[in-house]
Amino acid sequence: MISPKSPPPLKIILDSKSDPYSKSSQWNDSERRLWTVLLFVMTSVLFSARTIVPLVAVNLSKEFGWDKTDTGLVLGSFFWGYPIAQIPGGMMSDRIGGDYVIIRAAFIWGVVTLVTPLVPYLFTTKAGTIMSMTVLRFLMGLTQGVHYPSLTSLLSQKVTADKRAYVMSCVFAASSLGTLLTGAIGSIIMDHSNWHYVFYFFGTISIVIATIIQSFSRKQRRKTFFSFQNGRAGTRKDDEEKKSLPVLKLLTKKPFWGILVGHNALNFSMWLLLSWMPTYFKEVFPESKGWVYNVLPWLAAIPASIAGGCLGDSLIAHKVPVGISRKIMHTLSMFGMAFSLLSVGLTDSYHSSLVLLVIAVMSQSLSNSSIPPNAQDIAPKHAGSVFGIVNAMGAVQGFVGTYIAGCILHSTGSWSAVFNMSACVCLFSWVVFTLFAVGTPVI
Repeated sequence: MISPKSPPPLKIILDSKSDPYSKSSQWNDSERRLWTVLLFVMTSVLFSARTIVPLVAVNLSKEFGWDKTDTGLVLGSFFWGYPIAQIPGGMMSDRIGGDYVIIRAAFIWGVVTLVTPLVPYLFTTKAGTIMSMTVLRFLMGLTQGVHYPSLTSLLSQKVTADKRAYVMSCVFAASSLGTLLTGAIGSIIMDHSNWHYVFYFFGTISIVIATIIQSFSRKQRRKTFFSFQNGRAGTRKDDEEKKSLPVLKLLTKKPFWGILVGHNALNFSMWLLLSWMPTYFKEVFPESKGWVYNVLPWLAAIPASIAGGCLGDSLIAHKVPVGISRKIMHTLSMFGMAFSLLSVGLTDSYHSSLVLLVIAVMSQSLSNSSIPPNAQDIAPKHAGSVFGIVNAMGAVQGFVGTYIAGCILHSTGSWSAVFNMSACVCLFSWVVFTLFAVGTPVI
């Protein structure tokens, strides 16, 4: 009598570090809403901490005897560290989880924020105060540089493609709120106390928020997934091989270049506006109120970004292909910016200029539902690394755009030339992204 062949043994694998890209590890609706709020708050606090030094720069200069060059050195040192951390931060996040990297980095830059008012007093010379603040700003840039690549990696692991535009747009909108909070709360603190307490306040908030998010992250990671396999179980080595970034292959893919060029061109125009818009209003409309043009555009950007995310996801829900949805949102963003920037150079009315530049900033925020989620579309298992590469280059373009605008103003004094140049860059971003972008994985 022939006995039936025994089935291979059933193996039950209990692994607290289950594949973060599996469907079982993705957030459900309630988890997604909770994490969207948590990451929104974290990103707001990150930008609040980042913009404290620009807010108190005048106070620092008076107290320590700095001139404009010294102040510029301290302010600019943030961007020495910021690009360096982008790619390593993305790679680490793809391997060990974006939440892990975001939280650890937040504890570090939170502590840096807390100790910043104390460190300059350890030195008795002007050079010592400049050196110490420069090092602290460099560390701030280095530790905050991992945030967006880690965020992109985390959301690619935890959020499905049809929900990413909304989540990304909500979280990215927090940058505007963080900047506004620094100006509002920081100004109130300085009116009633000295500049030290601005750092103490936001440093403490940073550490508290990081602690709260860490508790939720630990609960998420403690979930045990049961993997049933017949025969041999997969190995950790196999997982690691899957997660290594195929750089050479990536560089041959047109969709990657669409994201890279599109994001760099966008950053060129965005940082130009952020850096030069206050100067434009001061010079062209000297009677205008600073709180209006410094607050209104960035305040309007928050609902615009969230609305853009809703529209992007709605398109996908109505069976519009993911790639087409990303292109539509980028088209709205770039055409809105180009139209308003070209128009502002043709008007001499304060109110018209204000409305047009509000539209420009709102239009820029619509791009949060195009390029950032598209990095997750084309490289779902390497989204942090890909966005790290893209954002590192984008940080450089932020400096380039600001510098070129300054050169144009120095040579010609023409604001129209600056805005026209920025509009042309936006249209270039639209052309490249529209030609090359896709909504499916390429690596």
